[in-house]
Amino acid sequence: MRTGWIELAAIPAVLLVVYLLRTNTWASRHVRSVWNWLKAWAKLAPFTTVLSLLVAVHAWMLIGLSPRLRDEVLLTHSTTLAHLKKEPLTVLFGSAMWTDVNELVFMALTAFIYLAPLERWIGTWRTVLAFLAGHIGATLLIALWIEETVVLTPEQDRVYARTIDVGISYGAYACAALLAYRLRWPFRLSVWSLMLAYLLYQASLKNFDAAIDYTPLGHLVAFGIGLCLYPLTRTNRARERRHDPWIRISRPTSEFPAAEPTSDNEATSLAR
Repeated sequence: MRTGWIELAAIPAVLLVVYLLRTNTWASRHVRSVWNWLKAWAKLAPFTTVLSLLVAVHAWMLIGLSPRLRDEVLLTHSTTLAHLKKEPLTVLFGSAMWTDVNELVFMALTAFIYLAPLERWIGTWRTVLAFLAGHIGATLLIALWIEETVVLTPEQDRVYARTIDVGISYGAYACAALLAYRLRWPFRLSVWSLMLAYLLYQASLKNFDAAIDYTPLGHLVAFGIGLCLYPLTRTNRARERRHDPWIRISRPTSEFPAAEPTSDNEATSLAR
C-alpha cells in the first residue's frame, strides 16, 4: 500500500505558508481579504458551503489509495440495486458526498456557477429540496430502469453490480436547469438548449450494451426534474432577489459608524 506522502508533504507546506503570511505584510493583507470574501460567500450560501466541504473531505480520504482500493471504496457507497434494497437511505444520501479526486474541479465550478447563485436566489431550504429532488429522483428512476433491464437480460446484473455511481452531478444538473428560470425567456431557452445538446451528446458516446455507464441517462433525468421544479421560483423571495448579483459579494461596510461631532454645550455620557 502506498504511504501517505501527500499528507507528509502537506504539513511542511502549510507551515511554510503560515510563516510567509506572518512575515510578509503584502501576502497577509491579500490572503485576509480573500478569507473575508470566502466567509461572506459562505454566509450567503450555507448549504453549498457545507456540501462542498463534505465532498472535499471525502475526496481527500481517497488520496494515496491505489486505483483498485479507491474503486472499492466508491463502490461501497454507490447506488447499485443491492445497496438500494439493503440500505436505501444511507446510500441515497451518502452517495452525494463521495466523489473521485479528479471531480473536485467540477464540484468547485458547480458550487460557484449553479448551487450558490440558486441558493442566494430562492433560499437555502428550497435549494436543498431542489438538489435532493434531482439527486434522489434521478437515482430512483435509473434504478427502476436498471431493474427492468436486469429482468430482460439477467446476465447484465453482474455488470451493473460493479458500476460506480456516486457524486453530486444529478443534483447539480437539476439545480442548473432550475436556475435558468431566472433568465429572460430567449436566454433561458438558449441555456436549456445548450445543456440538453451537451447531455444528449454525452449519452450518445456510451454503448450501453458493451460498457454499462448509466450516468448520462441520470443526467438527462435530473435535467428534466429541474425543469419540473418551476414552482420553487414563484415565491416572494425569488421575485425580490431576481436582479441580485449572481456571484459578486458586496464589500463589507465599517462595523462602527463614524462619530458625529458634538457641540461645545453638549455633554458626552460615559455611564455604562
